[in-house]
Amino acid sequence: MRKIIGFAAAMVLVAGVAFASVRPSELNGVITAPKPYGTASLTWLFLTAYDASLWTDAPQWSMNERFALTIAYKMSFTRQELVESTIEEMQKVAPGLSRETAAQYAASLAKAYPNVKSGDRITALHEPGKPVRFFHNGTMTSQVEDPSFADPFFGIWLSPKTSEPSVRAGLLGL
Repeated sequence: MRKIIGFAAAMVLVAGVAFASVRPSELNGVITAPKPYGTASLTWLFLTAYDASLWTDAPQWSMNERFALTIAYKMSFTRQELVESTIEEMQKVAPGLSRETAAQYAASLAKAYPNVKSGDRITALHEPGKPVRFFHNGTMTSQVEDPSFADPFFGIWLSPKTSEPSVRAGLLGL
């Protein structure tokens, strides 16, 4: 029985990572990489919340290069749940984030995030010196103009201070 459960869990993980590596259409004309720089899944016990993929044309990921982070959801979340968890995680990687700035970011994220269900994807596109653009299933939803937003937002997944170091390791190929 353990072998069957282990095999089933491995197949779900492989299927999830394969799905995360499907090239999002919103990258067309921006990032040409045919496959992601790295992939990872956020899993609690046996439940996968999402699969993540990091896309860049740079030989080494950097905040100084153009990149995109795609989250392919395996569970449903409300817009409010996404906003609240994002702000909470941003404050962990950027503890100096003021309440006022966090409130501004929350308002921006409420415009960027829809309610999501299993099978939906959100992509955040970072181009140095430009607003962070958000896409839901390939359609742009919003952009955040504040140039200081990118570091704490992408830091949720990519900072050494992340609360999910295994996700960071998968995305960055560590």
